[in-house]
Amino acid sequence: MKLKNTPKIERPREKLEKFGPEFLKDYELLAILLRTGTTGKNVLEIAKQIISRFSKKRLLGLEFKQLKQIKGIGPAKACQILAAFELSKRVLKVDSSSTQPTIQTPKDIIAQVSYLKNHKKENLVVLYLNSRNELICKETISVGNRQVRRG
Repeated sequence: MKLKNTPKIERPREKLEKFGPEFLKDYELLAILLRTGTTGKNVLEIAKQIISRFSKKRLLGLEFKQLKQIKGIGPAKACQILAAFELSKRVLKVDSSSTQPTIQTPKDIIAQVSYLKNHKKENLVVLYLNSRNELICKETISVGNRQVRRG
């Protein structure tokens, strides 16, 4: 079925505009990045195929060649997807090649900030964790008496 035959409220862009991105399913967000489908497959079908083929963690590590093997993904769409995923990794400071460490004990915290033992000034470092106590991000808030610029 062509996307333009779908009621407007069920189309990803219109949903995002009305309800916000958190309301959309993963494949709908990906469909927005892809923009268009191909002959015989609308953009939602292609996005569903990608999401069902790769786990969320594997999506961040996909390579150009892997994406191009999917029918309906050409060089331009593969580049769009890879650019969006790379930007996400950079914003979240996630290394997709490794699993995030879990913080359960004070020793786990020390392991994350052990690089500070040779620093001459005190550092205020914040460890951001998800609900499973997995490290999402490490951020230095201040060093000595000067505040680190954030943002």
